[in-house]
Amino acid sequence: MADFVSLDEIFHQENQVNLRPIKLRMMQNTLSPSKSDKPDLPLARHTLWQALALGWVADQLFYGQQLGISVLLFVGLLLVSLWINGRSLPLTPRNRWLILPLLFFASMVFIRANPFLTFLNTVATLCLLAAVAFFYAAGQVSSLSVLGLGLLPLRVAGNAVAHTPLLLAQTIDTKAVQLRGRQNVLPLLRGALLALPVLAIFTALLSSADLAFANVIETIFQFEFLPNLATLIGQGVFVLVMAWLVAGGLAYALARREAEKLSVDDRGIIETGADWLRQRFPLGFVETATVLGLVNGLFLLFTAVQFTYLFGGRRNIGDFTYAEYARRGFFELVAVAVLSLGLILGLNWLARRENKRQISWFNAQSSLMVGFVLLMLVSAWRRMALYEATFGYTDLRLIVFVFIGWLAVLLGWFLLTLWRKPERFAIGLLLCVIGFIATLNLLNFDAFIVRRNLAHYEQTGELDVYYLVGLSADAVPMLLAAETAVSHDPQTITDWSCGRDSVSAEGEVLPECQVTLATILSRNLDARREQLAPTSWATWPSFNLSRHQAYLVLGNR
Repeated sequence: MADFVSLDEIFHQENQVNLRPIKLRMMQNTLSPSKSDKPDLPLARHTLWQALALGWVADQLFYGQQLGISVLLFVGLLLVSLWINGRSLPLTPRNRWLILPLLFFASMVFIRANPFLTFLNTVATLCLLAAVAFFYAAGQVSSLSVLGLGLLPLRVAGNAVAHTPLLLAQTIDTKAVQLRGRQNVLPLLRGALLALPVLAIFTALLSSADLAFANVIETIFQFEFLPNLATLIGQGVFVLVMAWLVAGGLAYALARREAEKLSVDDRGIIETGADWLRQRFPLGFVETATVLGLVNGLFLLFTAVQFTYLFGGRRNIGDFTYAEYARRGFFELVAVAVLSLGLILGLNWLARRENKRQISWFNAQSSLMVGFVLLMLVSAWRRMALYEATFGYTDLRLIVFVFIGWLAVLLGWFLLTLWRKPERFAIGLLLCVIGFIATLNLLNFDAFIVRRNLAHYEQTGELDVYYLVGLSADAVPMLLAAETAVSHDPQTITDWSCGRDSVSAEGEVLPECQVTLATILSRNLDARREQLAPTSWATWPSFNLSRHQAYLVLGNR
């Protein structure tokens, strides 16, 4: 029995070797073949040309554009380019499933318009692109540790930057370039330096002699003949940066096959250093047992209070009514759940367990803590449900609902892996994150919020229209339904457009600053129709399905 039992133990007990010379030899074998190995030279050149082409495509798709269908198109081109360069190294079957969530999230950037969803989808697309590059030719996603999973995008980005010079070194004869530079470029520069004072004198004299010539010289030095010079420079830098990253990413994805052949430790420097620290400074079993025991005691006390008051149906607690007590604390409970999972993972990684009894005790205490955390999540869910029943949905409340559900799934997966295969926890974490973001996309949560708040309005007569009109274009079809639903409602609210002038000296809202719910919705929909008129968003790289559908339904309104 090993001294340490952690989530990553099985995959981290490999031969410890000096990685720098092996990785250097790996890159040399892949990107710098011998003279007799001719086929790789045109491959490197083709990779560079493809990277430049993709850099130009990225400029056309993204520079100065809103995100839309451009993300899906560019991801598709990257996958095609990777397949073309790696025809002899097809994507390993055990990692092909990564393509499905990658294309899904790239598609959702095109389908959804909510800014938060667009951010999540873009981040998920970039992270999954990094995973595809890393596992294209070698490795297995399920072998990742939790730390390795978090560092994977940064690791791939760093290697992409580092591999491009290797491609350039293979395709460019640096000695010939240096020789030609000494023979041609240096004399040219010396001649230009000698000519500068002569040109300056002659230009000053000729400008004084002819005003038209002076205007031409002034135009040249002010770069007025290139009115978009700053934009052109920015686009040029953007193209080169994208080409550099694409070329390095393609080279790194294919070079990973050599790492598998040489049995190179697949962990990064940070992971290796973290394991070294764990081995040098382990946490003793007594300390671990004390931490788990005290925290479980606190959680037991809290759970007892929950059963007494929240689940037991008591009508008051101290100075709070039952409703007030139930409608607070859900964010804190979710935070405790997340921190508790992090605590268990950290202790599982650091703690020394020297025999089966200690291992079983640790697993039992960790399982007990997970059980308490699951009860807290049930409490948080119940509190959130009561809050929603009173005040309706917001995007934050809905996100918390979905997050609680997927966190509960993750905790269940942790319990399963804790007793059977601890090294498999990271793959479950990855799938839960994918599931969380995918659920928000499939819900179309802006439209979902309007739908649920309309149902709440039918029951209570209350509707926060000012919140609803702030939602994205995803909500437009449901906002039209809301306009119809409140069209005959006589109740009025304060018109925010009146500002401070909405209240009279007596403290009453002026009649002209009182508007109906339908008026607020109608104003917003009219304004949206003007904003969604085909402008920058309607250019084909920025084309977004939700904005397009909103424009069509508002045009028929």
